[in-house]
Parts: sequence; C-alpha cells; structure tokens
Amino acid sequence: MSAMPSVIDRFVDYYTGLDNQPPSALAALYDVNATLRDPFGEHQGLFAIQRYFTHLLTNVESCRFTIDPPLYDDRRFVVTWTMHWSHPRIAAGEILTLPGCSSAEIGGDTIIRQRDYYDAGEMIYEHLPLLGWAVRGVKRRVRS
Repeated sequence: MSAMPSVIDRFVDYYTGLDNQPPSALAALYDVNATLRDPFGEHQGLFAIQRYFTHLLTNVESCRFTIDPPLYDDRRFVVTWTMHWSHPRIAAGEILTLPGCSSAEIGGDTIIRQRDYYDAGEMIYEHLPLLGWAVRGVKRRVRS
C-alpha cells in the first residue's frame, strides 16, 4: 500500500477539534473548487464550504469527532467516525453522539470531493419535541 496522503492527517486533525478550528483552516484541506455533500445539501467551492461550517458551528457548544483508521489509496479515502456535539437548544445541551462516514476524493494534496453519510433524523429531528416523537414512531414502525 502506498504512503498515506498527508491530507488525511490534516483531515483528522481538523475534525477531531472542529469546534476550535477557524473556517479559514478549511483552505488547507479543500481545493478552491471542492464539493462537499451531506444529508443537508451540496456545497460547491471553498467559500461555500467555509460559509456552511460557519453556519453549522454558530450556536454549537462543542463539536468534535472520533475518527477510525482510514481506508485509502493515493486518490481517495474513507473514514468512519463518531461526532460528539452539543447545542443549547437540542436535548437540553447534553453531549450527543452521531455515527457517520466520509468518503473523499483527493486531487494533488487537497480534497476535491467529499460525501458525508449520517442520519440527519438521528442528529436533529429526533431531539425536537413534536417532530422527534413522529420520527421515532416512524422508525419503530419500519423496524417491526
């Protein structure tokens, strides 16, 4: 197997301390024309990605990731992770966890395309009073 691309180390360093990172640090990870896609939408270009992260972290009290060892080659990598986060208006501010996975394509020494997979319902909707009750009910019915 080839040596691990350095962008993976930078990815791990950035996300393990996400709530202490300035949006400008994303320029060391993502190409100026990079695309980031997650359950909430697609963000095209470094500026859009920086704006999205600024919006996401505005009211978050903490947000850090535990990242499992990556699977990689010289053009792409995949990591599974657990996000540990808290928001004052969700679940009374308690620290919540969310499992997920990121798949990234590398160009040069930056990420040119990233897709994040996680359950948006588990992340937010299940923790909102009325909507949470409905989402949990649907999940129970699907499982039975």
